[in-house]
Amino acid sequence: MAAHPIGKGTANVAVNLLDAEKSILGRLALAEDRSLGDFIRRTVVIGLRATYPAAASEMEAARRNHNEQMIFALR
Repeated sequence: MAAHPIGKGTANVAVNLLDAEKSILGRLALAEDRSLGDFIRRTVVIGLRATYPAAASEMEAARRNHNEQMIFALR
């Protein structure tokens, strides 16, 4: 099966998880009707808010900017 290419301006980051850890995160993502990647990304930002609030703000701004650029590209 062919995979879709990653989006422009994005990068994949490998994180090794135990099968049990991935299963737990997958269940939580499913319960929120999110993809595993989206769930992990959102959870990271939540954790950053507690430990590195400035970095969390930067990540949220970067995501917002990326999404806005994608919308402009569609027009």
